[in-house]
Amino acid sequence: MPKIENTTGMPINLIIDELKSDDIRKRIHSVKNLDLIASTIGPERTKNELIPFIQELLDDDDEVLIELVESLSKNFIELVGGQAQVLLPTFEALCRVEDASVREKAANQLKKCFTLLPDQKKTEELSMGIIKRLNDSDYYLAKNAVVILVPAIINQVSQNNQNDLINIILKISQDQIPQVRKFSSMYFQDLVKHFPIVNEALIQNTLNSFIKDEQDFIRMYIVDALIASSKTAFFQKQQTFVLNMFKQLAEDQSWRVRYYFCDKLADIGDSVGKDSYRKNFQNYHLKFLQDNEPEMKSIAALKIEKVSSFMDSEEIMNKLIPLLKSIQQDQNPFVRNSLASSVLSLSPIIGKKNSSEQILPIFLTLLKDQDSEVRITLFKKLSLITSVLGVDSLSQSVIPALTELAQDKNWRIRASTIEVLSFFARAIGPEFLSDKVLKLLIDWLGDKVYAVRQTAIQQTGLLIQILGIPWADRNLLTKIWGFQSIQNYLQRLTVLFTITQIASSLNNEYILKTILPLLQQMSKDSVANIRSNVCKTSILLAKEKGGNVVEPLKKVLQSLCDDQDAEVKYQAKSALESL
Repeated sequence: MPKIENTTGMPINLIIDELKSDDIRKRIHSVKNLDLIASTIGPERTKNELIPFIQELLDDDDEVLIELVESLSKNFIELVGGQAQVLLPTFEALCRVEDASVREKAANQLKKCFTLLPDQKKTEELSMGIIKRLNDSDYYLAKNAVVILVPAIINQVSQNNQNDLINIILKISQDQIPQVRKFSSMYFQDLVKHFPIVNEALIQNTLNSFIKDEQDFIRMYIVDALIASSKTAFFQKQQTFVLNMFKQLAEDQSWRVRYYFCDKLADIGDSVGKDSYRKNFQNYHLKFLQDNEPEMKSIAALKIEKVSSFMDSEEIMNKLIPLLKSIQQDQNPFVRNSLASSVLSLSPIIGKKNSSEQILPIFLTLLKDQDSEVRITLFKKLSLITSVLGVDSLSQSVIPALTELAQDKNWRIRASTIEVLSFFARAIGPEFLSDKVLKLLIDWLGDKVYAVRQTAIQQTGLLIQILGIPWADRNLLTKIWGFQSIQNYLQRLTVLFTITQIASSLNNEYILKTILPLLQQMSKDSVANIRSNVCKTSILLAKEKGGNVVEPLKKVLQSLCDDQDAEVKYQAKSALESL
């Protein structure tokens, strides 16, 4: 049995007492530490005392029950000596609570417990009992657990019990309550995998029942069941039935059903094969790209990268790309963003000449998009087109867009833009990093938002790894070191953060010649936070580099041992002691 260390800082008796507290926060804290309690009191007391007490908590608030099922799902079976049957009543009870996530986790834990029961006959008896009780429960949502449990045991029980389980599932799939039918539809994919134990009649009748359902959130999940059935012998026997069912979903009146179908197109193609996909479903994807609903066009554009692998280059050129040209200026930014995330993936398939003639114009249009998110998405996929057309031909088109994004009002956009620099530096070399581009990096390092400055510092480190210290010293570092004289102390901090970021790339000679004077000067800064970070930077350099930089850095730390700020003084003394 695993021994769990008490890291709460509280006596175990107090943690146990909190289980009975009227304060919900204390009960939650105690429930989070149930494994610690069980580890401390041992398996016997856990079975005889703790588990019965836990069952008294099953009427508690949802917040407590969420933490309870989380705690019991960790390694609690080991904590009761491996006797999984002890936990069955608790998990069964949790399958009847109101919170859906609790019910689902409890049902999955019951599945796990079933696999650990030592006796097959006992397993069948216990599992069938639990399923029938949940199915007959007054609380209708307990049936949600039934549809999770049945696929887990149907191939391990007798023929009579299999027939009982099939009848239970058939009735649940036709339940008068939509939420029950929804869960049955969601998890039917797990059941069809057990064909032929789950016979043709059940699969066909259930799917027919689902597809006629008036609720679209029930019809949509049939896609998963059909994909699962396509990987079984059922597909060979009922191929026409499955394909027709797919087509009904693709033509469903509800855009949500069509959306879910489109989202699963790549999985459908994998399950039915390339030829069947091209014959039966390719035109649906092309149709979705022209749908009136922007959500449909968006998901269809997003799937281009995956489904294009089922298409020939000629089909891409003649059928797909003309549609992409029509949505590159779609009114909805989400559609254009989806296009930006996937259109460049076509370049490796159609080759350099076709990419230059067909994909490059779309790329340049999206690069000028008024929505900065679209341009950022495009930048993140640049390698797909540069690997075909080369980087040099694109770099001059990229710089104006990069400059505009660098000044975007949204700081997240500015932070994302910075990451493009290292890509081009690696692909082109220092030629890309002109004075204009380096000025952008300097501006980012002085940005008013911490996250932007931090991202710029990280990219500076990457650039130095790619291009080396000599290049950085000539073109970049001198400008950064100049930040030490800026009035805003946050920008002065950038100097120290940059030194920390690039420490592994610095040699001792450079540290003594350039970094040491900086630290000596900044150790006299009027802001305590700056002096504190001088301590941190000095100790990092001394430990990482060693050799002839240690003694000079010690002197910097010694000068701070008498600092007027208590925290700085403590840090300096602690740093010296560690050396």
